Amino acid sequence: MSDKFAEGLRTRLAAYSQEVPSISTPQDKGTAQLAPLRTRLQKLLDTIPTNEQCRGLSLLDIQTCLRGRKGRKPHIGELAEAMRRLGWQRRRQWSNESASFSAKWHPADPIQSRSDD
Repeated sequence: MSDKFAEGLRTRLAAYSQEVPSISTPQDKGTAQLAPLRTRLQKLLDTIPTNEQCRGLSLLDIQTCLRGRKGRKPHIGELAEAMRRLGWQRRRQWSNESASFSAKWHPADPIQSRSDD
């Protein structure tokens, strides 16, 4: 009886594998790895108009526009570090007691960055 069961299982498995296309992994498709976060972030920032950048950007809004490892969003700490390395500064905007603070990211002041050189 076990031989009959095993043969039926093999037949069913063979039929199923012909019906369903094979599952391929990302390596099989030849997809390239993601570019470094700093590079992807710079490309995104280049698409944002200057006047909008000067008003400040929310890190959470930027995070939703980028893809991170394993198809997820990039880690917020890594994103903040990449923003700093690209010369952006976080400015906190404190509010009343009922609401917490918000933080917006702004391009570095050109005057300030020249004095650092």
